Amino acid sequence: MNQKIRIASLQVYESKTAFLGFLLIVALFLAGALGPVLASHDPLEMHYTKRLAPPSKENLLGTDQFGRDLLSRILWGAWRALLISLAVVVLGLLMGIPAGALPGYYGGIIDNIAMRIVDAWLAFPGILFFLALLAALGPGLSTLIIALSVGSVPSTARLVRGLVLAEKEKEYIEAARAIGENDSFILFRHILPNVLSPIIVMATVSLGHVILIASALSFLGLGEVPPAPSWGLMLSEARNFIETSPLLAIIPGTAISISVLGFNLFGDGLRDLLDPRLSEE
Repeated sequence: MNQKIRIASLQVYESKTAFLGFLLIVALFLAGALGPVLASHDPLEMHYTKRLAPPSKENLLGTDQFGRDLLSRILWGAWRALLISLAVVVLGLLMGIPAGALPGYYGGIIDNIAMRIVDAWLAFPGILFFLALLAALGPGLSTLIIALSVGSVPSTARLVRGLVLAEKEKEYIEAARAIGENDSFILFRHILPNVLSPIIVMATVSLGHVILIASALSFLGLGEVPPAPSWGLMLSEARNFIETSPLLAIIPGTAISISVLGFNLFGDGLRDLLDPRLSEE
């Protein structure tokens, strides 16, 4: 499996879908990593004499309703979007992989109880869960990460369970049991490394999904709080100026769209490269 992942990483440039997604992701990471350096203004600094100013040499994308530099806020917003998405996906995997791997491997009553909990969780609309949890904990960056991380556990657990169920029936697992290897060694040394491909694809696509959901919650006032340079907040604040200053909504909306598109394209390309059934067609 590790060899397959290495081969797929070398073939990314051959897939137009994966390569385009990769370029968009690289651009996003560069904007996030270099944003604090490239930003020419403090994203929170207000200049009331420059409210809703059009693009100029001093403010390349113009200013918002408080005179804050729009380009600086977009660049800092990229860093915050990456921080949230990476934290949520990593925490979701850390919780979801064991929650799916253990029931899938041991089966029986453990599997039945765990999957009934997951089924009930998935039956509850995700957006309502996020709204309820954020309303209880209060808006903010940390609570947004916690809510989205917890909300990603059921789908991760179900995927991992299905992969482990299929993998544990293979002959090499029977051979490992026959030579006396213990269950934890078999699960974490043999099974999980061999089901990484779908998990990697899911995690890649989830990064874009998290950016979209986090922006939507911030847009509704339940994510990050003002004056944070959040893309969702910027969209929310731009609603009252959509006719007079459409750039206030177009620019953060475009940033969100490009980010989600990049992760989706890259995830689809990786799926095509890592799935042997697709590569044989």
